[in-house]
Amino acid sequence: MRLKKLILRAIRKRLERALGRDAGPKGPKKRRGTMAMGRRHAHRRATQKPRDLGGFGPARLLSAEPPVLLAGISRHENLGIASAFARHYGNSKAGFVIFPTWSIERHGPPQTIRREFLDHVGHYPNHRFRFICNTPAETALLQEVGLPAIFLNKNFMVSDRIFRPLAHAEVEFDAVYNARFMPVKRHELAAAVPRVAYVAYVDPSAERRERFRGLYAETIARNPDHALLNEMVDGLPVPMSHEQVNGALSRAAVGLILSEIEGSSYASMEYMLAGLPVVSTPSKGGRDVFFDPEYCIVCEPEPAAVRDAVAALRARNVPREIIRARTLARIEPERRRFLALLDDLTGELGGRGRFDGGPWPFGDASGVPWARFKEHLATFAERLRADLGEQLGLGADALANVQLEAVELRPIVAAIHERPGCALLVFGCGNDSPFWEKVNRGGTTAFLEDNPRWAADARARLATARVHDVQYRTKVSEWRTLLDQPAELAMDLPAGIASRRWDVILVDGPAGHSDTQPGRMQSIHAASQLVAPGGCVFVHDGQRPVEQAFAERYLGGARLFVEVKGRAVLKGYAF
Repeated sequence: MRLKKLILRAIRKRLERALGRDAGPKGPKKRRGTMAMGRRHAHRRATQKPRDLGGFGPARLLSAEPPVLLAGISRHENLGIASAFARHYGNSKAGFVIFPTWSIERHGPPQTIRREFLDHVGHYPNHRFRFICNTPAETALLQEVGLPAIFLNKNFMVSDRIFRPLAHAEVEFDAVYNARFMPVKRHELAAAVPRVAYVAYVDPSAERRERFRGLYAETIARNPDHALLNEMVDGLPVPMSHEQVNGALSRAAVGLILSEIEGSSYASMEYMLAGLPVVSTPSKGGRDVFFDPEYCIVCEPEPAAVRDAVAALRARNVPREIIRARTLARIEPERRRFLALLDDLTGELGGRGRFDGGPWPFGDASGVPWARFKEHLATFAERLRADLGEQLGLGADALANVQLEAVELRPIVAAIHERPGCALLVFGCGNDSPFWEKVNRGGTTAFLEDNPRWAADARARLATARVHDVQYRTKVSEWRTLLDQPAELAMDLPAGIASRRWDVILVDGPAGHSDTQPGRMQSIHAASQLVAPGGCVFVHDGQRPVEQAFAERYLGGARLFVEVKGRAVLKGYAF
């Protein structure tokens, strides 16, 4: 049996090698073959535990409502952050603009992307996708497999606010090469250029660090007049900020980019926006899309050819402001096409376009940052909270201590604002209690709470809303017995609560995450009796068995009009 497993493992590895390798954002990396990355694995990822947010890649939030993200294809994540987003937020409406981080101009990747795309939209039909490609060939390959792809090279995302010529900069080097020290970057091709500056960074893995030390030592040994501009700590370069990189570029006459294959390479655009002419070798991946032959030379991949090309560009002496201006003129129409794509995607999601005209809105940062998907999603959640607070006129910090995420809050806020003078009833007090009082300005807000400490804390923080003490007689462990016994679920409610009907009711209490706690059987039943005609009831933690069963029984599955997923599942029922 053990021998059989070893044989099967060897066959699988050989098959994966035969099916090809892919490369990551900065260098070649092994990846699973197309069979292993097919529908079965995509389905497994789509059905992982909700909080399994593993993965690493580039992502940037472009719009908060509805959420639209720009994300890159990364290792084993052919839809970028979309799968991790889905595991966290479920089938909430969202848009994804996906781009290759490495050339996909070969058989295999387009077919794999298509399989994962079909599997994903099958599980999450409210997600919408667009693919932007760095080359016409990439575009054709994705279109051939039926994906919504257009040719739109992502280098327009480099910030021209950050990368720009610096006044009074002194040229110290013939050329600068902004690239990691990896074999694929072919630093040896710069050896014949008299003076070259390098900008680099190193991945944290021990293997990458040792590789840097070896390649850097070889580079300096070939030409001692070359220099690394990064600060060094323990023999390793400290990563530069984008502003520091721009300062480093200003010290050189020409920008180098010497790899044979990669992605579109932000470095090539950074050079030109900083006013540097560019020497490149023939390449695949799309870095040459915005090149201009007056200040860009594509030479043979030989040290002498690179040296001569650098000398030729220095002799041309094209002013930096001219290079920058012509580059901006080339990317401006592409940026407008991108903004039109965003408005189209937003409209498809039910939102309103907001990018028609006006200055480029994404220049505050450059490119699309790489991070763990978990970190990206945490950043997005904070951005969504801040945006919601600003939209409501409450300030960016108004939601700082609110547990519910913005995607959960928005449907409730919308329901309140649709009903002027809204009567809002909330089961449960917490850090969000002052938020609900502020959202329902001009209406009536009341809270029901069984925990004396939480009730007292809420009363101290509320201006006009009333907090009523209540008691629950149930335990979560009893929910199956109580499900069809409405008489046992009746609550002893304060007269001011029971004597009126409520436009919007939020069931966010009492506690129900363990068998000994009351659970929300009585609060859900009471909400069904207290809601006004034309009103609605929202149930938080709607993914839990008790909430699911009692909402179905007493609120009615047919009345479900909204379901969103954030920290937990929120379900809304219309009456």
